[in-house]
Amino acid sequence: MRRINPGSVNSYIRYGNIKIPKSIQSECPQCRETTEFMVNTNFQSSKNGLVSESSCPTCKKSAVFIIMTKDVLDEQGEHADTYIYDVQASRHPINQIESLPNIPKDLIRAYRSALNVHQTRENSATAVMSKRVIESILKHFLKEKSKGQPLAQQLEILPNQVDLAKPIQSLGQLLATEGPLHRMLELETEMDYETTSLLMDLLENMIEYLFVLPGKIEVTHNKIAKKFNPQ
Repeated sequence: MRRINPGSVNSYIRYGNIKIPKSIQSECPQCRETTEFMVNTNFQSSKNGLVSESSCPTCKKSAVFIIMTKDVLDEQGEHADTYIYDVQASRHPINQIESLPNIPKDLIRAYRSALNVHQTRENSATAVMSKRVIESILKHFLKEKSKGQPLAQQLEILPNQVDLAKPIQSLGQLLATEGPLHRMLELETEMDYETTSLLMDLLENMIEYLFVLPGKIEVTHNKIAKKFNPQ
């Protein structure tokens, strides 16, 4: 489940003292494109909530919206809390980094704030918080070396302070000829379901580290370059 921020609701229909979303700007759980969903609901005051399906204009697949209408009103006392069913919501970066042991707490707070102001379409605030997130990341790794240096220069020296190859090199120890993982891959030892699940996690992490992440950074770089330097 992923909560829809009130700032992502384009229009409402009012039923008594409650506003029910009519048009919602959200990322589609299927194709991951951000688009406008038209939500059709029939309000009944005896119900605690409503369930509605809306077709994605991009991929034409249905998305399910859950609208809470009782005791879940926001600070304005009139907007119903709205959620979209998204099985990948738990894989959002904010949910992943919060479980990691070495993530600075101020980085998590800054990133969450950046997400919140972006969802409410506060563009200037989003830029301010995004800069704070970048500064927090670089400060964590560069320590005192980040002081007084522009962000571009900090990023240039970042590889000198962070062993970016270490995660991959550590796999070499697991895959050593006499290691347990090597023996399992060669079917020399038995594996239970829990072990194979860890193996699938390993495959996913390797693909994400070597292909997905570099690819995403390149795509984002190209989009930003095209945005500010159109041909």
